Amino acid sequence: MHPIIHDGLNKARIAEFHRWAERDRLARASIQADRTRREHRNDPAGGRAGGVIARRLLIILGTRSA
Repeated sequence: MHPIIHDGLNKARIAEFHRWAERDRLARASIQADRTRREHRNDPAGGRAGGVIARRLLIILGTRSA
């Protein structure tokens, strides 16, 4: 095979490896984001956040009535 053709094929292979790597990075990031979303959705801290908001609201309303 002619060296110039061989060099062009190598560059094409390397470019394809880079595209595959980018696709894999995006897929892993998507999977990680989905896992994080699921963990936070089922996180019991979500219930505590509602309690914090309720307490702050009661404090605000309590100061207005006093």
